[in-house]
Amino acid sequence: MNSSSYHTSIIKVGNSKGIRIPKDYLESLGKEVVLEKTKEGLLIRPAHHVAPLKDWDKLFAAADTALERDFSDWDITLEDGIK
Repeated sequence: MNSSSYHTSIIKVGNSKGIRIPKDYLESLGKEVVLEKTKEGLLIRPAHHVAPLKDWDKLFAAADTALERDFSDWDITLEDGIK
């Protein structure tokens, strides 16, 4: 995909408005996008994929559950008086 800009017009799409986006721009986005209003305009970026609930057991089974050896940052809670 070229990082150059692309000029397009806002068009009527049914009862809504839309824009035409070139195919090579869309291929890098996947099937779902997030639209974000910024100071500069509208940002279109790929949506982060969240696995379906039915697949979570496989993800948890593959997760690293080994305990970390260094918990020194937890010692601070004893000094702040929270018990």
